Amino acid sequence: MIAVCFVQLSMSQNDIPYYPSDWDFKNNADIVDISQVRSVTTQEFTIDDNKEYPVFDTYLGWNNTSQLTSYSLTNHLNKDLSFDVQINYENQNGNRIKAIKILDPNTSTMKEERQYTNGSFDVEKIMVKRYLLNVPEPDTFTVTYEGNDDDYIMETVYSPEKSIVKQTKHWFRMMDDGNYKLVKKTYLDPELYLDQTDSIILNQNQKKLEHHIINLSIGTKTEFIHKTRTVDLYGDDYDYDQLERISKEGKDIQRFEYTYDERGNWITKKSYDMVNGKWVYADITRREIAYR
Repeated sequence: MIAVCFVQLSMSQNDIPYYPSDWDFKNNADIVDISQVRSVTTQEFTIDDNKEYPVFDTYLGWNNTSQLTSYSLTNHLNKDLSFDVQINYENQNGNRIKAIKILDPNTSTMKEERQYTNGSFDVEKIMVKRYLLNVPEPDTFTVTYEGNDDDYIMETVYSPEKSIVKQTKHWFRMMDDGNYKLVKKTYLDPELYLDQTDSIILNQNQKKLEHHIINLSIGTKTEFIHKTRTVDLYGDDYDYDQLERISKEGKDIQRFEYTYDERGNWITKKSYDMVNGKWVYADITRREIAYR
C-alpha cells in the first residue's frame, strides 16, 4: 500500500481525502506509540494581543486493536464546517476500511456516507452519498482506483452524471539514501488538465522533510526541520523526530516549542511565525491524551 501523507488541514468533510492512506489526521497524529493511546483531544487557539481565541477542537479515538474509529472536528470560526467521522473496518485487526459515515455534530444528521470495495492489494472503488442542504436526495457518485501493489495508484473521481471531475496519480519509491519520495499529480475537469504537482521527501521514519509544489508553472519549496529527541519505549531508548522549524524558499517561516508528558508525547505546542525578521507568538495547541 502506498503511504501518502500530503499535509492537509481538513476544514470540512469535503476535504477528507477518499483514499485512506491520504488521511493526514491519521498519518500525522504525532504519537510516540499509538498502541498505548485510547484518544487524543486537541484544542487550537490563535493569539491576538496576548489573548487566546479558539479556532479548532479535534478528537481522535482508537479501539482496543489500535484502529482509528472516531475523528471529529469542531470549527469555531464556522460551526457549519464541523463534522464527526465514524470509521468501520473489514475486520477487527486490519487496516482495510469498510465504510465511513460523516455526521453534522450540530444536528446529528448525515453529511456523507462512503462504502469501500477492496481488491487484492488495495481499495478498488468507493461509493459516495453526499447529503446537501434542502435537497431531498443525496448526490451519489463513485471514486475508482487503478494501480499496482508497489509504487503507483491512480484515483478517479466521477460526478453523479458519471463524468470525470478529478484524477490524481500517486507514485511512491525508496531513494538510494533510504528516504522516500512521493509524487502526486492532480488533474481537473473532464479535459483532465494538470492542475498541480506535489513532490514530497520523507525520512526513514516517514517524517516529512521537503514538499515541492508546482502550480500554474510556479514552483515552491518548503522544508521541515526535525530535532531528534530520546523517548522511553518499553524500557528502551528510542529516537523520535519532532518537528522544530518550517522554512520556505530557504527562509524560516515558523518554529515550534513543546512541553511533554511522562510518556514522551507533547501536550502543548506553541507556534511562532516570522514577521519582519522577528519571531511572533501566533498560536498554541493543547492536547489531552487518554492512555490504556
